[in-house]
Amino acid sequence: MAESKGTTEESVAEYYTQAFKPREYLDKHFSSFDGTDGKECVQLFIMNNLHQTLGSGAFQGKRLLDIGTGPSILSVLSASKYFSDITCSDYLEVCREELQKWVDGDPDAFDWGAYFRYVSKLEGNSSSPDDIAPRLRKSIKGVVHCDVKQSNPLCAESVDPFDVVVSSFCLELACDTPDQYRAGVGNMTSLVKHGGGLVILGDFKNNIIVETEKYADFDLNEAFLRDALVAHGCTDIEIRQVSMVDEWPCEFFHATARKV
Repeated sequence: MAESKGTTEESVAEYYTQAFKPREYLDKHFSSFDGTDGKECVQLFIMNNLHQTLGSGAFQGKRLLDIGTGPSILSVLSASKYFSDITCSDYLEVCREELQKWVDGDPDAFDWGAYFRYVSKLEGNSSSPDDIAPRLRKSIKGVVHCDVKQSNPLCAESVDPFDVVVSSFCLELACDTPDQYRAGVGNMTSLVKHGGGLVILGDFKNNIIVETEKYADFDLNEAFLRDALVAHGCTDIEIRQVSMVDEWPCEFFHATARKV
């Protein structure tokens, strides 16, 4: 089971709602990447695993939803090769605005050139780095509000289920307790069509960085996540783990499942 450690006076989600600065975050954590030094990091973990999963053909279709995209495009880079209708979503308006700047081609948007070059290599140079940006912009059909604590995370009156739903390091930030995390898994699963795929990336150590401090409200483990997926109608569950030191010792996981 997941073990709760209690909460701080101000939850991590509340902190980010009030004080998170997307561009400062991107400049600090993403600007030094060049993809050539072989150093393990969260960026490589996300890109490598999503490239492998989405490129395998295990999950197919046209429509993909990315929950908790944040201001970053990492989680949809590879998706744009296989899905022509991508919806990005985030709880914070400032994150959606930063992401929309890039989608709109704003010259002041963050420069993702190093990441395009890396993904081009992952794809065997079948697409040049210069081709990936317009491919992704064409595939992104919307940047919308989401809240994984709601029974319908997209907060819309109705929405057609998606072929694939992806979420990377979102539930750790949004959920303060094991019960909230379990419910969040169910809320995301509700947006997957029957027979469709769910892909969740995260950290079993539940490391959340608030400025320079590490904060983990509760522990996660494979058994807890697997039980949550089964409880919400998922099968064909595969969970891979990678231990590494990014900013802190991490136990990253990559989970895939199919909705019955």
